[in-house]
Amino acid sequence: MTPEEPHSSGRAGPISRLQRAVGKLFTLYPPDEPSAGTFRAKQIRAVLQLTPLTMLANVLNAMLIADSFWSIAPRGFLVLWIASVILAAAFGARSWFAMRSTSKRQNASMRAMRRATIHASILGTIWAMVPVVLFPLAGPHQQLMITAICAGMICAGGFALASVPVAATAYVLILSAGSAYPLLSAHDPALSNVGLLLYIYAVIVIGSVIATARTFGARLTAEAHAEHQAQVIGLLLRDFEENASDVLWEIDDLGRLRHVSPRLAQMLDKSIEDLVGTVLVDHLRDPAAEWEDVEFQYIRELEQRLAVAEPFRDLTIPILVAGETQWWSLTAKPLTDPEGRFSGWRGVATDVTHARRAHERITHLAHHDTLTGLANRHQFHTQVRNALLAVARDGRNCAVACIDLDNFKDVNDSLGHHAGDLLLQLVARRLSASTRRNDLVARLGGDEFGLLLREPGDIEEVQTFVDRLLDQLQRPCELDGARINVGASVGLALSPRDGVEATALLRNADFALYAAKEKGRGGFRFFDPLMALGSQRRQMLERELRRAIDEGGLYLRYQPQIKMASCTVTRFEALLRWKHPLHGNISPEEFIPVAESSGLIVRIGEWVLRQACRDAMTWPDHLGVAVNLSPVQMVGSDLYGMVNQILEQTGLPTNRLEVEITESVFINETAEALDQLHRLHQEGISLALDDFGTGYASLAYLRRLPFDTLKIDRSFVHEMLASTEARAIVRSVVDLAATLRIATIAEGVENKSQMDALIDEGCANGQGNYLGEPMRPDAIVGFLGILDRASAPAA
Repeated sequence: MTPEEPHSSGRAGPISRLQRAVGKLFTLYPPDEPSAGTFRAKQIRAVLQLTPLTMLANVLNAMLIADSFWSIAPRGFLVLWIASVILAAAFGARSWFAMRSTSKRQNASMRAMRRATIHASILGTIWAMVPVVLFPLAGPHQQLMITAICAGMICAGGFALASVPVAATAYVLILSAGSAYPLLSAHDPALSNVGLLLYIYAVIVIGSVIATARTFGARLTAEAHAEHQAQVIGLLLRDFEENASDVLWEIDDLGRLRHVSPRLAQMLDKSIEDLVGTVLVDHLRDPAAEWEDVEFQYIRELEQRLAVAEPFRDLTIPILVAGETQWWSLTAKPLTDPEGRFSGWRGVATDVTHARRAHERITHLAHHDTLTGLANRHQFHTQVRNALLAVARDGRNCAVACIDLDNFKDVNDSLGHHAGDLLLQLVARRLSASTRRNDLVARLGGDEFGLLLREPGDIEEVQTFVDRLLDQLQRPCELDGARINVGASVGLALSPRDGVEATALLRNADFALYAAKEKGRGGFRFFDPLMALGSQRRQMLERELRRAIDEGGLYLRYQPQIKMASCTVTRFEALLRWKHPLHGNISPEEFIPVAESSGLIVRIGEWVLRQACRDAMTWPDHLGVAVNLSPVQMVGSDLYGMVNQILEQTGLPTNRLEVEITESVFINETAEALDQLHRLHQEGISLALDDFGTGYASLAYLRRLPFDTLKIDRSFVHEMLASTEARAIVRSVVDLAATLRIATIAEGVENKSQMDALIDEGCANGQGNYLGEPMRPDAIVGFLGILDRASAPAA
């Protein structure tokens, strides 16, 4: 190595770093940017957009210089200089015309950038010759003009070339150097100071140009990123519309469709041309559809939602497509223009026809009697409540009738259950034929029927109607070749006279029915307040129930919930019992409603939960306990805090406790109740829905709460051996629960045939007297031992 090599290497380092620094200063985007060619084209296009103005300014300024110096400067120089300016302007104009006459170039090379820099350098050199050559020949006024023009050209030219910072810097440096040279060499302190100021001015212009260029480069990068994202989103949307069951839709502020996709046109069975620009709701609201008012109400609700610029989701509406009613679920959010004004809607439509029909079928099975096809007891209660709301709202009246067949037991005993079923079906047909379309007939259970008259008229009209109804029911019947006579007794209650609440009105109709049967078969009675003496018993029950709570008169029995195939107990359900010292055993069906209406259920429920948790702590660790919760306990009380406090006091793990609620919870559903149940589940406590399929809840409520267990109502279990419809309901509930990963327990298993049928339908768990009667807490260990010995293999 020679002595010079280290010295050369030492100098190369700072030079290399200086080169990198200068290069970084003028770099607007990474060198390996995929869109670099496009960015360069946009840089040059930004310069060319101002070219006509800048070239015109160059020519006008050149003419002004020539006019001022024509008499004192060498004319040859002026001619050559003016020609150079015009030639440079022509070259710029040619480039501008080329850009205008051809489509926008998508890419530009580094060579094009160098050409732009060379052109700017040449133009700067041409103008730098003016102060170098003419400033010494000029008078004071002409020197001032040269200084002003050069200063203006430095600023205007620099910013006109700002999108190409290298070209702008070269132009400003050359022109400012040429302008400052005669000032600094004039041996005049004042002019020398102006020259120094001119250099400072040039540095400021260059700094501003670089800052402007960086902003331009950042905008190019942002636009490219946004365009890339738009392309990705476009691809995803196309893939979504081609492969998903959902479809995107968009309307303007007048409700007219825009950007109609082929998928949407296919779902509406129309062409894209027929849809674009037309009102969306007009395609959904088809006058030819034979819909009920409630179905048109869905469309009106959609119109109301669209009239308010607020997002909505899962709005289900019917539409008529190719003569067939389909159901769509709509979710949408409002759109706004750049000024923030409402400009339309964009959303997603999902075809939920199959799910809707399946839901309607299961709902029909769950709310109608499987033997007669009439509404069942719970549906009847619901409709009575709705009718009473109309009574309160419109000032009308309604009537409820309870109908009981007089000789039904004799038919069952003499001709068998098959004949009894045929009789019930015949009575159902006669009742339906005798009532008006606006009335509702229901089978309440056994041989008892209910009748809701929404517009009964006055008392005389009701009497005439009931006489005619009884005449129809008393006509002889032909059953399996036998001719029999069956009559009926009827009890009636009118609203608002006899009650404005469903429970009271139905109870009073029951009172009237009992009075009619006591009077003699084949008659009817209107409710009389004297029939309500039974309310005294209710008051007595409430009084005695308070005493039983204070004195420990309530106790628990436990019924096992068993895996039927293996006879394995999973948990015990706590059942509340009351034995009055004077009146004996009082049924929970009688005293629980009294406790709920009086508010005593809150105290009772807390005692039941605490006692059940204490008892469960004496069982094997794998056994859980199920406790029923009343809807009253979930409103206005800290159920969550109470449950956690009891678990902490008793030491029972949360995973061993299951709380059961009935579908009646959803009648007066509150956010408070649902929130408390959600929080309990998050703590590890299981949730069970009792008596599923008989009450008020639709399948949508299964998504409202994270249920772990569905308990199939005992009425379906009892009827499933004789009724294919009841068996179908059980199968549907089991399949639904399996799909939602929810366990099922069949209630009321009373014999082996029922157990085998449930196992065949996929229901693994059961509860009922056949599997284990309610037992004392101290009998549970013995019961488990008996099960273990029974399931042990023979020696």
